[in-house]
Amino acid sequence: MPGVAQRAGSGGDRPTVPVSFSDRPLVSVVVAMLNEEDFIRPILEAVDAQTWDKSQLEMVIVDSGSTDGSRPIVDAWIAGHPWCRVVPNPDRRQSSAWRRGIEAARGEIVCCINAHALPATDYVERSVAVLRETGAAAAGGVILHEGVSPQSTAIGMAMASPFGMASPHRFATGRREVDTVSHPAFVRSAVLAVGLHDESLERNSDYELNWRLRQAGGIFIFDENIVSTYRPRPSLLALWRQFWWYGEAKVEVVRRHPKSLRPRHAAPPIAVAGGLLLVALAWHPRARKALKAAAVAYLAVVGAALIRHRPRSNAADRATFAAAFPVMHAAWGSGFLSRALKHTVHGTWRYSPVEPGTPPSSPSGQV
Repeated sequence: MPGVAQRAGSGGDRPTVPVSFSDRPLVSVVVAMLNEEDFIRPILEAVDAQTWDKSQLEMVIVDSGSTDGSRPIVDAWIAGHPWCRVVPNPDRRQSSAWRRGIEAARGEIVCCINAHALPATDYVERSVAVLRETGAAAAGGVILHEGVSPQSTAIGMAMASPFGMASPHRFATGRREVDTVSHPAFVRSAVLAVGLHDESLERNSDYELNWRLRQAGGIFIFDENIVSTYRPRPSLLALWRQFWWYGEAKVEVVRRHPKSLRPRHAAPPIAVAGGLLLVALAWHPRARKALKAAAVAYLAVVGAALIRHRPRSNAADRATFAAAFPVMHAAWGSGFLSRALKHTVHGTWRYSPVEPGTPPSSPSGQV
């Protein structure tokens, strides 16, 4: 049984969080749901197919006020699966959904899974094993981006590319410590010790929680044997909205924790700002030359990605794959800059804690 997790190389002098759990723990799978009529049944079936003992498994579906056919599907499912239950989330925000779900969970281990995800049949079993073997506070693994059309397949391939989303856990191999994971399995006592998700955040509350958990001494482990699937957005417009929101949300996390900013977070806004500056100075020959050089270099990288990933060989739309990179980078960078400019103009860069339940400042919805 693991004792207490400490950051690698800490020498035992860092703060710690509790990560102990029993030999055969109850595991709670928390699913955040908001109008997921097309996706909720597959994840219900995926959790039902887990190799983990059903007597030690529960599923908590957090409904943020679905108005489509999601809730009837879930209610009908629960009637035949008493280990599943619904928890309401009247605040509708994703951060509130995760918080409500973890609060309601009875398990020592809590797995947080988006309704667009599908965990492999051994996802729970492997997650518990990694937590036990490493003494980590959280574990996660490989995310397979699988689309349902040539366009969404292409978007998923671009997201999984190192040139698309540079988060190490999206293309890591083996077992290693990382700063965050997708579809995490948490030791519940560790998450409770640092205060759960920040409900004042509309999005990116998972990374903000992970930052606090790591600062408290918890470690995050990526293991390639933990596998889940993610359904990407269906179009470039939906992808743009998603990454614009991501960029905006990152500013809010940085306001709270400036040291959490990583080079991969700063690269898109720097590139967008630099590109806009060069366009504004395009009347100058050197600026035009620099702009052309940057465009050629970017196109060369996109071309290399096309050659490496071969979208047509994977039933993906080639044009959508190529366009997804500038869409992700420009949307993230523009969203970041837009929110940063807003705080600069209003003099609100200094963060003041907001009480839970305060209305969100941007449109609600699951990301």
